[in-house]
Amino acid sequence: MKILIDLLSFYMYNYTVYSILVCISFSCVFSDPYEQLDVDFLKNKKKSTQVSKKAAIEKKKNKLPAYNEIIKAYEKIEGMFDFYWDKEKNKLLLSLAPENFTQNYIQNITRQSGDAYYYGGPSMLYEFPFTFKQVGDKIQLIHINVLFRADEDRAISKAVENDFSNSIVATTQILSSPSKENEAILIDANKLFIRDIGYVSQHRKGKYTFDYKNSYFLDIKSFVYNSELEISAQYKSNKFTNSYTLPNSRSMEIKYHISISTLIDNDYMPRKVDDRIGYFSTIFQDYTNTLQETQYVRYINRWNLVKKDPYAKISEPVQPIVYWIENTVPEEFRGAIKDGIEAWNLAFENIGFKNAIIAKQMPDDADWDPADSRYS
Repeated sequence: MKILIDLLSFYMYNYTVYSILVCISFSCVFSDPYEQLDVDFLKNKKKSTQVSKKAAIEKKKNKLPAYNEIIKAYEKIEGMFDFYWDKEKNKLLLSLAPENFTQNYIQNITRQSGDAYYYGGPSMLYEFPFTFKQVGDKIQLIHINVLFRADEDRAISKAVENDFSNSIVATTQILSSPSKENEAILIDANKLFIRDIGYVSQHRKGKYTFDYKNSYFLDIKSFVYNSELEISAQYKSNKFTNSYTLPNSRSMEIKYHISISTLIDNDYMPRKVDDRIGYFSTIFQDYTNTLQETQYVRYINRWNLVKKDPYAKISEPVQPIVYWIENTVPEEFRGAIKDGIEAWNLAFENIGFKNAIIAKQMPDDADWDPADSRYS
């Protein structure tokens, strides 16, 4: 019986091998030698892999929220710069379009009030030209170095640019993907403007440190040529200080005003300092001509007054200096303030200008803001 089973197994094995060989022979005889192998499944796999990789890259690129989604809960303040303010949450967003990274601006800082002892107000602090610069996912507010200069068409200008750096004033994060309308992005304005503006923490051996968490925006305005920000900067001390004007000297509030303006291109002609006359001046070093006696250049700070009649001994200006008296000034003081401002015309008449300064009263029903630089 065992022998019979072995014989059957042997014949079955041979039959299977024979069948396989027959199938292979038929496929070789009747197949089309010019027909390509079906590799579409490989192509589709490669294509799907490329699509998934591209989608992953796009997702990573657009991981920031959409511009329009973020601004829904904010109040829009439109002007030279568009701001979005949530006053209750003390959050301010600044919208920056691509052209804002190619322009220069000027920032003026004023201390509005302090402890009325060491830090009085109002007091003009400083002003500086600045620009915005993007580095990765960060935006830097750059203080432009104008202390050292040279004409751009001179070879030494490259050395001046390399040797004298700019300074970073503040850094913040990009919060949104670019807007579909104008490619603008939103950034966190809190980190740009709520800071130790007056560098109080560096004074008096660091008696006060800046309290970021308790500092906030008081007011935000934006117009065609300028934007205005009011900030309450809080400072704290671990010990009581000798600032007796404060109810509790361990805490101090300083109010700052930041004015941001465009640099308007006009026909202003600078005038060099004459040492025989006292002026406030702007000083820088010019390396355009390295063989001159000194690299220092000094210009006086002056109004852009131009005579209507350049040949007349006394002439009215093309554009006078205009001061607006706000409608918040009590009526009983308005006349005296106007007289005090226009009294300076006597000084300007000595240099050939008549009615160089005009004081105007802001109407009580005015629909414009005196902070708008077009009115001042």
